[in-house]
Amino acid sequence: MTDPATLWAWDHLARSTVTTALRPNQFRRIAALAKERWGLHLTEKKTALVQNRMAKHVVRSEFESLEDYIRHLSGDPPEQDLLEFFDLLSTNTTSFFRESRHFDFLAEQFYPGLCASGARSLRIWSAACSNGAEPYSIVMHAEQQLKSLDSWDIRVLATDLSASALKHAKRGVYQTAALEGVPETLQRNCFVHDGEGVRIADRLRRVIAFHQLNLMDAWPMKGPFDVIFLRNVMIYFDPATRERLVSRMHSLLRPGGYLIVGSAESISGFDASFRTAQPAVYEKIGGAA
Repeated sequence: MTDPATLWAWDHLARSTVTTALRPNQFRRIAALAKERWGLHLTEKKTALVQNRMAKHVVRSEFESLEDYIRHLSGDPPEQDLLEFFDLLSTNTTSFFRESRHFDFLAEQFYPGLCASGARSLRIWSAACSNGAEPYSIVMHAEQQLKSLDSWDIRVLATDLSASALKHAKRGVYQTAALEGVPETLQRNCFVHDGEGVRIADRLRRVIAFHQLNLMDAWPMKGPFDVIFLRNVMIYFDPATRERLVSRMHSLLRPGGYLIVGSAESISGFDASFRTAQPAVYEKIGGAA
């Protein structure tokens, strides 16, 4: 009699052979679903990437083939299955103090003006927070610039659609190697050694609210925000979707507030009242928040 381990190995091998290349019509169905649900613009250049990720998922799942999985997604699947599919399509690449010149701009231009204004409140939105490195960097940097969080009313909203990324972000636990871009003083003052690595200090975690949000849906928050980080998100959208998104961000910024996008992104040519403060940093001019 064949033992269970051998049966599993043969079944796994057999299943690994059923995943074939995505046919053009299959990719179009996937792309249409991604566009309708999340605004993602999947071009044919992404075919190999999407095929590879979906194939690996199918081998580990109860689905018999890519077509079987696509039919499931195109029907009336549970929301959790759709979010799992979104995780397959998305790339949650981030790091602490990524694109540091954005933080340099805030230190040189934003925070001095904020302090001089006599304000004692700060509202920032990290609109694609991934595993939490961005919002935690924002709070560490704010504390560094303002000297203390105690005398300020600070709230950072951190949102993402990826359930797995948000779970990681809420835990706030990272491998020590992830601190490579963090100055040593912040490593000492903002992290606590944990059995699994390092954990963000509780005083910093308390000012961040993590929530799941599809940027294509209605937004429950009203603003106004002083700064919105929307970095490395618009590369996934077509021009029309980008313009609508920027317009919605504009409505939630206070006059003089800043929209920060990825270094490879631009909002030039969009019909919104922004001026370029520096590459990838835009200031809202005029209009009510």
